[in-house]
Amino acid sequence: MLEVIFHRRLLRYTCLTQDPDVADAFFLPYYTGIDALRFLYANVSSKPKVRHGSKLVKWLQQDAIAKKSWKKHGGRDHFLVISRTAWDFEGNGKEGWGTGFLTLPEVKNMTVLLVERNTWRANQHAIPYPTSFHPSSPLELDRWIHKMQSEARPYLFAFIGSVRPKLMKGGIRDALIEQCSSSKHCYLLSCKKLRCSHNPRPIVETFLHAQFCLQPRGDTATRRSLFDSIIAGCIPVLFHNDTAYTQYKWHLPLEAHRWSVYIDEKEIREGVRLEDVLMQYTQDSITKMRNALIDMLPRVVYAGFSSEQESLSDAVDVSVRELLRMVARHKRNWSADPSIKPASDIVQMI
Repeated sequence: MLEVIFHRRLLRYTCLTQDPDVADAFFLPYYTGIDALRFLYANVSSKPKVRHGSKLVKWLQQDAIAKKSWKKHGGRDHFLVISRTAWDFEGNGKEGWGTGFLTLPEVKNMTVLLVERNTWRANQHAIPYPTSFHPSSPLELDRWIHKMQSEARPYLFAFIGSVRPKLMKGGIRDALIEQCSSSKHCYLLSCKKLRCSHNPRPIVETFLHAQFCLQPRGDTATRRSLFDSIIAGCIPVLFHNDTAYTQYKWHLPLEAHRWSVYIDEKEIREGVRLEDVLMQYTQDSITKMRNALIDMLPRVVYAGFSSEQESLSDAVDVSVRELLRMVARHKRNWSADPSIKPASDIVQMI
């Protein structure tokens, strides 16, 4: 639902304009991830014959206002939000997985905000997964933070998930599950028995009662669970850089050691015991790391309110602010770049 959440929030922004000549950036409210379902999961007979995104491209070429705004910078000041990982939109849309949407020439020019980006694509930026927590006011946010701080945390660490034997070769989930299930200091919530993606309460309750939360790679490098643990004040333990550090640069602090623990996957495969590593953290250092999570919390949730205060900016506010800063930095270069083609020229390239 990220696309819907983001769109609804933008409709309430005071900086919206109906005049394309004074706009700094253009948002395309195309629900890419939702529309992708008919391309990703349809059988051969019912799969659409047109390429994913072709109707959007056609509209950009034919609508008078859209065409005019596109020509200014070749679409580089246009952005859209996608509620799935970049992996779902690679390829050519014909063979293998992926709809091919991100490989369209027009989309390569746009700025794309996704829950997981391809780190080698300069036009892609990762933004947080939506969690089950959407505070309606600063007061509700404060109440949640107070609850999170006051919870007793009887477990040193916790893991929520299940094994991914086929999708994540060389993964460490089986080793993490073995270590957690054999330790009295760890709580294991198996997603084999519980449909974790549809039942947030047990997940949040588990994270509220542990000091550290294990966050290995999932079906892809990132996991929504990372943000579930942040809102619960449970310090993330990461095993791969692409799970967070190379992804959410707009929303997470660069000083990763202040809010997370990093143990390389290789170390787990070589037999490093999580319990031994995490036991080395003092209560004072754990409190400092949790305070860092509290400072981060407003920036990683999708709230029901927008704030003028930067300290209360939510994930939408941060994304829009960083996007506008990026546009302002690059606009002069875009204007002078002869390689940027107007939409009418790009049509011939498809």
